[in-house]
Amino acid sequence: MRRLLGALILIFGFADPAAAQDLRLPLQQGKPDLALFVLERTETQISEAGWQLLHLQGFLHQRGGAALQPLTSGQNLVPTLRHEANVNDGIPSDHITLGGLRFRVDKDSRAKGALLPGLRYTQWTNYSYAPGARLRIAQSYAVEPEPVYGYHQAAATAHICAEQPVADWTWMDACLSGSATYDGIKTEYSLDSRLTARRIFDTAFGAQQASFTVGRLTTEDYGKAILQFDTALLTEDHGMWSLGLTWGERVTGENTLRQGISLEWSGTLMERDLTLGLSEIRTDGGALFGIAREDRRTRLSVVVPMRKFDIGAYIDRKRSTIDAYRGTSFGMDIRFRMNLL
Repeated sequence: MRRLLGALILIFGFADPAAAQDLRLPLQQGKPDLALFVLERTETQISEAGWQLLHLQGFLHQRGGAALQPLTSGQNLVPTLRHEANVNDGIPSDHITLGGLRFRVDKDSRAKGALLPGLRYTQWTNYSYAPGARLRIAQSYAVEPEPVYGYHQAAATAHICAEQPVADWTWMDACLSGSATYDGIKTEYSLDSRLTARRIFDTAFGAQQASFTVGRLTTEDYGKAILQFDTALLTEDHGMWSLGLTWGERVTGENTLRQGISLEWSGTLMERDLTLGLSEIRTDGGALFGIAREDRRTRLSVVVPMRKFDIGAYIDRKRSTIDAYRGTSFGMDIRFRMNLL
């Protein structure tokens, strides 16, 4: 880490405005270490933005000082608005075929779309415990009343993550998250533990961050292992590209994630900032009336930043071994960038 700190102290000023503008992308995607990596290679003098990032990421930790030194803390309360195509976790079709016989799905059991306005409160505190080593603690609460059908939504989450540097631009992250989610029908609890190896490096196409995660998801009904690979590439002229691959252990009797792949691009198109995403996931393990259920869902999404909010929309196409779960749905959400506190 001393070599890394020495290199960072040599940087000053942005080499060109375009490089500075590119840093918005990793910062918006929650990858500030990748932004710092780019700064180290584009600055010839430490800028104000550089000093701020160095502090917020714990690289200015005072040796010999307190074991935990505060980096940042805060809270916010933001409005939310989204359209959910299946707010009641219902069957998306009006019929189901079993043994060659066609049955009509009860009206109350069909999927219902609804508009969900709400509020989300988040509180966080970040500390450094060594140069480049961080302890992040956060909690959040969200409520979304649903006035038409009564499927009100509520969620509470807690998160703690330790990010330990092990070499230059390489970290081991240990994270634990717990959540309770109410969907208008029942409350579900989950515990998610993850260990991630993460490294940032130069490539011929730009600065890249790659990570490999081993995790376990535990709910009231089951526990399963999860493996995940993620990489993000920040190019000089062609935006930021992200790729994610996920594998999940099979759980007999439960329809859960088995494989997933996602591709995302963020940048400027026709003078408009936007993020485009394409993903596919496969779930299996469950059954309906003795018929093994396997679903494949393909999603195409777009997010367009505006002045005070981001507008997101998606289209889902679902294929299934059970005809009642096949279909196409649409959804949207508005992510406000305002703090009501």
